[in-house]
Amino acid sequence: MEALHDVVRAGKARYIGASSMWTWQFAKAQYTADLNGWTRFVSMQDHYNLLTREEEREMHPFCLDQGVGVIPWSPMARGKLAHPLGHHTPRQDTDRLVRAGMYAHNPDSDAAIIGVVQQIAQARGVSMAQVALAWVMSKPAVTSPIVGVTRPDQLDDAIAAIDLRLSTEEIERLEAPYTARHPEGHE
Repeated sequence: MEALHDVVRAGKARYIGASSMWTWQFAKAQYTADLNGWTRFVSMQDHYNLLTREEEREMHPFCLDQGVGVIPWSPMARGKLAHPLGHHTPRQDTDRLVRAGMYAHNPDSDAAIIGVVQQIAQARGVSMAQVALAWVMSKPAVTSPIVGVTRPDQLDDAIAAIDLRLSTEEIERLEAPYTARHPEGHE
C-alpha cells in the first residue's frame, strides 16, 4: 500500500484500484492505508455477471459502505451471455480462461439464465448483450462494467445498454435460476 501511495504522491497516478481479491483482503488493504495516512483504493475490479454473482455477498456491500466504485470484468461472461446457447464463437477456442473451464461448473443454472436473457432480449427487441449489461448496470455498487469488443457493433450494443432499464420482474426472472459457485479470479 505504501508503494502505491508513493506512486500517487509522485503524480504518476491520481487514483488506485484493486482487482479480484477476497473482501477481507480488500478491507485489510483499506484499513492499512487509513492507519498510515496512505492513499485508499477508489475502485474494485471484480468478476461479476449474471452467471457469477458471488461478489454480492460481501464485496459489493463493503464497496457501497466505503464509497468504492465497482467496475466488473467479464460482464457478459466471456461472451456466453451475448449469444443463444449452442452458438459457437472463435473466442471459445482462443480464450484461455474459457478453455480452462471457467463457466463449466453450473451448466444447468447457466443454461436457464442464458435462456431468460434470450427471452427478454427477444421481447424487448434488443441484443442479449444489452440485457446482460443492463442487468449489471442496474446494481447499486456498479459504477461501470469493463467491456471488451472485437467489432464496432459490439461497442454500439454496450452503449445502447446504458439506456435499457429492466423491470423488477425482468430482473427477478434473470436472477431466479442462479446457483452459487466458487468465486473465480482470486485465490
